[in-house]
Amino acid sequence: MAMIRKKAPEADLRRTYNKVFGICTAITFVLHTAVAVIFPSFEASASNRQKKQIIIETVDIPETQQIKRPPPPPRPAVPIETESDDVPDDVTIESTDLDFDDAMVDLPPPPPPGSEEEEEILEFYMVEQKPELVHSVSPVYPEIARKAGLTGKVFLKFLVDKAGRVSNVTVLRGQEIFRQAAIDAILKFKFKPAQQNDKPVSVWMTQPISFRLN
Repeated sequence: MAMIRKKAPEADLRRTYNKVFGICTAITFVLHTAVAVIFPSFEASASNRQKKQIIIETVDIPETQQIKRPPPPPRPAVPIETESDDVPDDVTIESTDLDFDDAMVDLPPPPPPGSEEEEEILEFYMVEQKPELVHSVSPVYPEIARKAGLTGKVFLKFLVDKAGRVSNVTVLRGQEIFRQAAIDAILKFKFKPAQQNDKPVSVWMTQPISFRLN
């Protein structure tokens, strides 16, 4: 005997179609009624905003023209007066080619064999043996700085020549009140000159000079 299968009631959509349709219709009616009560009338107003008009003005620019200037007139020939009457008037001067290899040129005389070339000055760190200080002098303390209780330090750059003498002193930085005293002191320093290739050479050095109250 064949068994007839029936659809479950909860899965049969046809049975619930009328019920669902009625509920949806009722909800739609209620919503439309509520909207009609809240907004009984609707008035649309036109915008008074005016569109800004853009005016484009055209200007005719005349075409520029280049002024053609006439070429300069040729320079007139200047007659050259001669002392001899045998030279014809229509004679011309021809170009001359010079051979500079054969021309005699006066050159300056060569330097004498005993003259020295320009001395090369090196920085102290570039030499094999740096200068050694053999004699130093304490700077004279400026009286104004002493009374004011001022202390400071002046950095100097100077040249130590082949004889160990100091020259060409310049101040790198330091208080103005101590500068001249520092320069006067460094000029009295004595050095053993620097050595390069077993020969004394001139070098640039830097040295700070301190000013302190005892």
